[in-house]
Amino acid sequence: MQYKWIIIGSLLLFSLAACNNKQDGKAAAQVTDSLPQKKESVIYTCPMHHQIREKAPGKCPICGMTLVPLDQGPAEKNPEDTLAELRISSRRQLLAGIHTDTAQITNLPGELVLTATTLFNPKQQDVISARVNGWIEKMYVRNPGEEIFTGQKLYDLYSPDLLSAEKDYLLAVQQKGLFKEASVDFTATIQAMKQKLLRWGLSQKQIDHLHDQPPTGKTAIYSESAGYLIQKMKEEGGYVKEGEAVLSLAENNTLWVQAQLYDQQLPLISKDTQIWVELAGSTGQKLPGKIVFDNPVNQQNSRVHLVNIAISNPDGKIQPGMLAYVHMQTSKGQPGVVIPQSSVIYGQDHAYVWIKRPDSSFERREVTLGKDNTSQVAVLQGVKAGESVVSSGAYLLNSEYILKNGSGANLSGMQMSDMKMSGRSK
Repeated sequence: MQYKWIIIGSLLLFSLAACNNKQDGKAAAQVTDSLPQKKESVIYTCPMHHQIREKAPGKCPICGMTLVPLDQGPAEKNPEDTLAELRISSRRQLLAGIHTDTAQITNLPGELVLTATTLFNPKQQDVISARVNGWIEKMYVRNPGEEIFTGQKLYDLYSPDLLSAEKDYLLAVQQKGLFKEASVDFTATIQAMKQKLLRWGLSQKQIDHLHDQPPTGKTAIYSESAGYLIQKMKEEGGYVKEGEAVLSLAENNTLWVQAQLYDQQLPLISKDTQIWVELAGSTGQKLPGKIVFDNPVNQQNSRVHLVNIAISNPDGKIQPGMLAYVHMQTSKGQPGVVIPQSSVIYGQDHAYVWIKRPDSSFERREVTLGKDNTSQVAVLQGVKAGESVVSSGAYLLNSEYILKNGSGANLSGMQMSDMKMSGRSK
């Protein structure tokens, strides 16, 4: 009997404990439910300008589009706290044209870059003038820039004065024998008439043919030099006087490059200044040049000073009127770490470069820049000599990084309007 009461008491104690646990669980659940839940923050961005990050809905301040929630993912880290790095496959690097250059310690000379234009060398120009009064019956060269060869026919001329001189010469030759018995020597007179015909443009062959053909007063003018037609002063059918210019020719194996300087730049140059000429649109090829004429007078009503530089043009590919840049060395510079200008990405407040690591990944670094020229820039801080710097495709890497991490990632202050592709100074 006693055993029975022990079993009943144990069951009652078990039931009481179960009820207490159930009530505690409900109370705990109620307490948990009553606590305020931490609300997940939503970031809004512009579909077109990912650098825009706002905590509330609204409009994009750049384009006016409606901001959309940014899907940050369950465990996305703040990109500001991560290192700016990228890993791109070798195939994608090849397709994107990403190339690197090695940062070197060298002297970066000071450089003055001037805008210039190519023109014909005035010392190699030839003006073809009329030798006798007459009319141009036919012109064989018409277009400025046309190449002219030595011995090429230029134009046909009819001259009444030449016709009269031909008749006088032919008559003198025919009557020469009549004066032999009178001891009158017509040789000097005939020779003078012949020289007159030669001076007026007749060739020796044409003079000899006067004995077989009647005088016409016509002659063909041939070029005595080679070059290019610069200007045609007279047209077909026009009348010319003796000494008037008809055509202007020029050679182009040596050209002049006319550069423009301002008054404050004059002390930077001299006759011995090292000069290189780069043609616009060329692949970076620079031709050596030399100052041949420094105009001592400024252009009228301006502060522009003209300097003429001679360059060689043996293959004739350089034509007058082409735009060029004249690079003048102004100082030797100091040794320092130098990288290509194309490696630098310019922001509003900072400058950056992409470094290729030994494991073929890329790291972006902020740099402090020094002096620069059109192709190189000195780095005072941020890059060490021997490191591989991206020289082609830096902006593509930057765009890839923005697409992956958002443009707010370590890019504070960077705007496309503030980016500088290259500089032409110093």
